Amino acid sequence: MSTILMYHYLGEAPATADRHAPLYVPDQDFEAQLRHLTRRMIRTVSPEEYDAGLSRNTLDGTAWLTFDDGKLDNYEVALPALAAAQQRATFFVIAERAIAGESGYMNVKMLKEALGAGMSIGSHSLTHPRLARLGDAELRREIFDSKAMLEDALGVAITSFCYPYGNFSQQVVDLVQEAGYRLAVSTIRDNANREPDRFRLKRVMVQPGRTGLSFSYLFSGLYHWVHERKNRRRWMAKRSAD
Repeated sequence: MSTILMYHYLGEAPATADRHAPLYVPDQDFEAQLRHLTRRMIRTVSPEEYDAGLSRNTLDGTAWLTFDDGKLDNYEVALPALAAAQQRATFFVIAERAIAGESGYMNVKMLKEALGAGMSIGSHSLTHPRLARLGDAELRREIFDSKAMLEDALGVAITSFCYPYGNFSQQVVDLVQEAGYRLAVSTIRDNANREPDRFRLKRVMVQPGRTGLSFSYLFSGLYHWVHERKNRRRWMAKRSAD
């Protein structure tokens, strides 16, 4: 079992965060979580290592840390903490915002620094739309062009994709595969994945206050048991609604 941890932003949630407040993990919580990984000798992996381990079923004792959106705090807070702890993570960036150097987001120079520090970069699409709502031409642009633009800007292969809002369909999955990505992560919650899940990888959302035993729970068989059943109920409810 290899847990994929899903982060968005580090720091205290601003007063305007509203329903997004659970996406903000305080700096001290993140640092405590990295120490926890080190104490438990959980090795953090790159997308390429996760890909290989998924194929061979050799991911026990590892974790894949992922950050969605590529916001500036990922560079200012997460990157130094990860480097100090000798851990690694993958930053899923919105290609147009990163390449344009949009305020509040990591730019190409920062992404290259992250790569130099041992981190990985993945695509979070071109503009962050709900992909399942788009037509074929728009989908191809979001999925294919984001990969090509990031590869041209950074000089590395972009092998992993993150569905914006966790929104995808079978057509979206098929195009992600066609574009040449090896893995794609969702917002479906669970800490266990198998080879057939590689384009619908489940993750664990890290929320504020997850330290000590409550952080250990995210890696446990109990977490898997609870969320496997929740996901089954949601799937059954969706089937009934359809």
